[in-house]
Amino acid sequence: MTSRDGNGWVRCALGHRHWGRFGAAGLLAYVTGGPVLLQRRTWWSHHGGTWGLPGGARDSHESALAAALREAHEECGVPPHAVAQRAVFTDDHGGWSYTSVLAEADEPFTAHSDDEETDEVAWVPTEAVATLGLHPGLAAHWAELAAQLSPVTIIVDGANVVGSRPDGWWRDRVGATVRLADELAQWGTEGLTALPAGMDAAAAAPDGVGPDDDGTGELARMADGTTHLRWLPDVVLVVEGAARPAADAPVGGPVRVLAAPASGDDTIVVLAAHTPGRRIVITADRELRERCLAAGAAVAGPGWLLGQL
Repeated sequence: MTSRDGNGWVRCALGHRHWGRFGAAGLLAYVTGGPVLLQRRTWWSHHGGTWGLPGGARDSHESALAAALREAHEECGVPPHAVAQRAVFTDDHGGWSYTSVLAEADEPFTAHSDDEETDEVAWVPTEAVATLGLHPGLAAHWAELAAQLSPVTIIVDGANVVGSRPDGWWRDRVGATVRLADELAQWGTEGLTALPAGMDAAAAAPDGVGPDDDGTGELARMADGTTHLRWLPDVVLVVEGAARPAADAPVGGPVRVLAAPASGDDTIVVLAAHTPGRRIVITADRELRERCLAAGAAVAGPGWLLGQL
C-alpha cells in the first residue's frame, strides 16, 4: 500500500478541477440535537477562509471512513474513537467524488487547529451553519446533510417477521431467528439506500445539483444527476417465547438480539419511545403498529424489510 498517493489535482468528467486523485472525504461530526464540528480553512488554501468539514484526499487503499477519520485527526485533533459512523453522503462528479461521513458523538469533544491548512475549529449550532461563509461543496448540500443529523435504528419484531416467511420456521423457531439475525447483520453493515415510504423525502437530492470546485463557486450539474445517501443503522431484533435462546447466539455487525423479559410488544414499544434518533419498527401487528406510532416511531411491514435482505 502506498501512503499519501492520493495527493494531487484531477479533473472530473465535467472538466472541473478537484483535489484528490482517488476522490476526497470529510467528517461531519455531530451531536444529535446539538452542534456540528467545522473547520475554517486558512486563507492560502483552496476556498480559503470558508468553513467546511475536516477532510482531504483519499489514498488508493483507503475507505471513505478511514480517510475522513485520518484527515479529521490530522487537521483538528479529532480522537479516532470519539464518533460512530451513521451515514455516508456521496457527491459524484463523474471520475471524482467527495464523500461526507456523518458520524455521531455522544457530546462535543475537544478539537483544535492541528494543521497548517486550518485556521479555526469550532462546534457550531446546526441552525447557525447556514449563516457562515461555507465552502461551496458544503453549501450546496448543507440542507440535505442537516436533515440526516440523527441516527437510524431499526427495531424488528422478531416473531412477526419470522412468522411472515413460509419456510418451516415453526419446526425450529430458534434456528429461524438466528438466520434472520445473520441476514440483518450483513444488511446493516452494507447500509440502506432507501428508507420506508414517507421517511426519506428529506433525503432526496435536488435535481442533479453539485458544486463546481474550480474556485468560481458556480453550481454545475453532476455527471449522474444524483447524489447518493447510505444510512448505517443500528438494528435491534426483539425475540420472545420459544425464540429467546437466539439472544445467546453470536451475531456480527450492528445487530443486537434482545430477549424480551416479558411481552415482546411491550419491549418494542419502550424501545420505540426511548431510543434516540429516528426509529423504524418492523411489524405487521396492527395494535403494535398503533402503539409504536403513538410513541413517535415510524412503522414498516415485514415485506419492506425482507425485500431489503
